[in-house]
Amino acid sequence: MIVLAWAAAGACLAGAVALLVRRQRDAVVLPLADGRSFAAAARRSWAVWVGLAAVLVVLLLVFTVRARAQGTERRLLQPGVDAVVVIDLSSSTRSASKGIAHALSTLTSDPKRRLGLIVFSNGAYEALPPSTPADGLKGWLDRFADGAPKTYPWTSFSNGTAISKGLVLARRIVRRDHVISPHVILVSDLADTESDLEKLQTAIAQYQREAIDLKIVKVNRRGPTAPFVPDSTFVERAASATVEATGSAGSGSSTVVLAALVAALGLLVALHELAFHPFAWRART
Repeated sequence: MIVLAWAAAGACLAGAVALLVRRQRDAVVLPLADGRSFAAAARRSWAVWVGLAAVLVVLLLVFTVRARAQGTERRLLQPGVDAVVVIDLSSSTRSASKGIAHALSTLTSDPKRRLGLIVFSNGAYEALPPSTPADGLKGWLDRFADGAPKTYPWTSFSNGTAISKGLVLARRIVRRDHVISPHVILVSDLADTESDLEKLQTAIAQYQREAIDLKIVKVNRRGPTAPFVPDSTFVERAASATVEATGSAGSGSSTVVLAALVAALGLLVALHELAFHPFAWRART
């Protein structure tokens, strides 16, 4: 869908450029006694082109920023590096299923990687051991990618939030399996309960003492939910990297909208050339 949208946008822009080149090549020169009387029309014509060009530049800048953000997330782990993924399934992340799916898709794109999986809400459970091949998470990816509230499979599990329990269990598993150079990736909106903050600070301190690399994929959520951690900055400061889950709610559709805007711009340029057929002129010296 996204590829087709961008292909259509490119075709519209290419058609507009082709019309412009053709007009310049086949331009007819008309001698006029008073060319200066068209000065106002010339300014309007240039204003249209400058406005369309400015819109195009803005859209391309937005696309570039999005592409760079996605590239940053892909570099969250170097190729071949293993990790334990800790996913927040509390009620505050129910609207962020697509963002979680995007994070899993990024992490499982390397078939040589091994990934453990822990899920937590107000309790934490080991879903997959650290020795699991990346393909072992594909089933989880599919369930999150669905994202429909009616098919949300963890409704009974998704209650309160205790981020510390997810991180503590990840640390315990890393020590149990004697993982060398451990990496833990927390996928969460970082919303926690007030009563868990002290335990979370203790867990973060243990990670720092034991040189466990903590990275964060921060997912976005929609709708009225529990408030964010009063001081969640200490979690992000302790992490070696924090990235936004670019596949969070609305990102896929926003890419299509961006392509549609570029296509609309191309159609406007083509309409400007075909329907209005503006004149081009210059003073003879």
